[in-house]
Amino acid sequence: MLKRGYNYSEVVVEEGRHIKFAKRELGAVNIPICQKALVVEHFDKDLAFTTDISVEQHLEDYEILVQNKFVGLNHVDWKSKKYKFNIYSFPWVNGRESSGVVVKRGSRVDKDRFPLGAEVFLASTSYRILKTSTFQEYTVFDSRLVWRLPHSPTANGSLGVKKFDLDFAAGIGVALVTAGSALSHLVDFADLSTLSPRSNLIIWGGTSCVGIYLTQLARSSQRFNKILVVAAKRHENYLRELGATHVIDRHLTEGEILDQVNTICPQGINHGIDVVSKKTATHLMNILQQEGNGEKKLVCVVDAPELPTKTAFTNRTGKFIIEKVSIKKFHEDLEYGTTFVDYTSKLLESGHLKPVQSLKIFKALGKFGQSIRNGLLELEEKGPSAEKYVACLET
Repeated sequence: MLKRGYNYSEVVVEEGRHIKFAKRELGAVNIPICQKALVVEHFDKDLAFTTDISVEQHLEDYEILVQNKFVGLNHVDWKSKKYKFNIYSFPWVNGRESSGVVVKRGSRVDKDRFPLGAEVFLASTSYRILKTSTFQEYTVFDSRLVWRLPHSPTANGSLGVKKFDLDFAAGIGVALVTAGSALSHLVDFADLSTLSPRSNLIIWGGTSCVGIYLTQLARSSQRFNKILVVAAKRHENYLRELGATHVIDRHLTEGEILDQVNTICPQGINHGIDVVSKKTATHLMNILQQEGNGEKKLVCVVDAPELPTKTAFTNRTGKFIIEKVSIKKFHEDLEYGTTFVDYTSKLLESGHLKPVQSLKIFKALGKFGQSIRNGLLELEEKGPSAEKYVACLET
């Protein structure tokens, strides 16, 4: 039996698989009316600290209220302000992923899966709805699209040791959801048990967080004979551990990369996923068009090559399809989203899916959100490679 104290004056008792609260479970949780947050006051002003952002008091049936402990940092968090997109009013709260503890539940939330005090992580793809943003103390999201922190399975069915803690968990959501949305154009996560012909896959941008999860998901799907990853060569061993069968140095010329691909896959490649840019997506399109028959498909996470139409014929026996990734699919298609959360939860518990191995945590004394400011500044100026940036919200 393990006892933990939470800051809302309630003792949590873990027994077996469930966390049980003492009497008057919900009544003991004190939810403030307002909260601390880091907000965009105007495009031309620095991010500002505030204490008057309201906390959602009424939860829909399946929603949970999460008290954030760590938040993941993504390029969109600074780009949206700098380049003036995806911000629709002021003050605006950014932040698309976090980890924390459940402090309140809607009436139809699964209480066994999400007991109060449960440690969870989430990816908010509802970027127009500010209560789902994460650069604030509390975030609301649909519980059916939220992950519990995974534990090692035990023989008696009780909770084992945590696979990782809230710091690593905070940086999983956005990249994992993006990777899943990309791969879903090639793989049906709801039908992986059905035998299917295997093909070859090439991923450009393997050391991005999205690329790291793509490689693992592609391996676990068992839908690909060869998984080629274009990335920095210094990360080859790491990428092979994750599931890449071949790693091609991204610093080679386009012609040299093409030669290596043709050597590895002389019969051609039918599927490619680009995680980097329009330029690299165009390179991938040229690679896919070289050899092989049948349908070719290029999935673009960032931007697609410029073509007059979505579909272009490349040979007599098939067509070339370009797909653009939309992570909104995660919450707009609830059946897909819940299937993906359930599937990846099992992978996390079994160890077949792991967080990005290198984590940089930003902490700061003083005002709430200073750690976020510091992390976003470094993210813009430097940018990580095979590394994730997260900020600790506790000061």
